[in-house]
Amino acid sequence: MIFDTNILIYADRGVASAKELIMSTQHRSISAVTYMEYVPFCRNKKELATFEKMLQVLQFTIHEIDHGISYHARQLVRQFALSHSMEMGDALIAATAMAHNELLCTGNIKHFSQITGLLLDHYQSNEN
Repeated sequence: MIFDTNILIYADRGVASAKELIMSTQHRSISAVTYMEYVPFCRNKKELATFEKMLQVLQFTIHEIDHGISYHARQLVRQFALSHSMEMGDALIAATAMAHNELLCTGNIKHFSQITGLLLDHYQSNEN
């Protein structure tokens, strides 16, 4: 399962169901975009080190952006930017999930629901 940035943020903010979801998932991954989106949420180098240690200890795979993912994301932006406000980060995360045939877990289903062929898991916190 590939996690959208918001799931990691929920877990970091102490949302137990997000933590449990991450812990109960056997094969965890994120897009390189998620890494880049998450790092600015770290308030200092200690929090960044904690984040990187968590990725390592929980054996997250970080999927890099390659030519195919970039091309597919560009097509998604072209198709959905005007009609659904598709942004670059979401397009790259969706294209990454599709390239690796992984289920994308997100709390922001509306950012992705228009994409045909994308496997989605809608995370909903019971603590909101």
